Amino acid sequence: MILGFLQGVTEFLPISSSGHLVVYQWLFAPGGPGGPGGPGESQLLFDVMVHLGTLIAVLIVFRSDIALLVSGAWRAVTGHAGEDRGALRLLLLLAVGTVPAAIFGLGWKDELERLFSAPAYVGCAFLVTGTILWLSRFSGRQGQQGQAGRAGQADRDLRRTTWLDGLLIGLGQALALIPGISRSGTTISIALLLGLDRRLAARYSFLLAVPAILGAVVVQAGESGGIPPDQWTAVAVGTLTAAVSGYIALKLLLRIVVAGNLSRFSYYCWGIGLLTLVGALYGLSG
Repeated sequence: MILGFLQGVTEFLPISSSGHLVVYQWLFAPGGPGGPGGPGESQLLFDVMVHLGTLIAVLIVFRSDIALLVSGAWRAVTGHAGEDRGALRLLLLLAVGTVPAAIFGLGWKDELERLFSAPAYVGCAFLVTGTILWLSRFSGRQGQQGQAGRAGQADRDLRRTTWLDGLLIGLGQALALIPGISRSGTTISIALLLGLDRRLAARYSFLLAVPAILGAVVVQAGESGGIPPDQWTAVAVGTLTAAVSGYIALKLLLRIVVAGNLSRFSYYCWGIGLLTLVGALYGLSG
């Protein structure tokens, strides 16, 4: 339940779910998935299920957008794309944004997995996340209190978002495959710095998460050996906990992004990054 809650909350808040899981397992289960022995089959399957829980949260919150995307894809296949250009444009942008993570994840899979047993690198990654979040305050309308809109121009909407924007945001998602780099924090910050409207930045980031999380579920499920009979309850509870906590965290982050407060998470990431780095250098663990 604890890991399910941790996955659900940190998957969407800009503080890196993978980084927190590495720190948790390093402190409280040094010989477990984050340790030298590598992940066991039961833990791997549990990871699949909690990722599935967070995916369910995204599908619920963005069910209307996903329905429009499916409708737009169907219209394109049937030759009626002109009736819904917005949905088709968003679908193409999501496709472009998914490519970098797919290439990076498949091409450097072994190297990325080794980072899950390297807390010092995770600590450095947390520091990078904090810096990216802090830089988001310099976007056109992601200002501090009383400074919103100081750029004097409207943020870009979907019609003015280009394939290059999608590719750059996708590169941010690829970077977030490194544990300690927040996927939501990086992609939303890049979108804001590119000048996208805050609501569109959050919407695009979390819709982009659907193929990423789904891909992780498929890959991990293929490597797992099934659910042992004595772990059905733990897996079910973890999945449900991840879905519920993920839903709450996702709704909360959407409000935070619209309010222009994303950069405030930078201080937390810097703090946990420094603690993790110092702990790793001095050999502190459970």
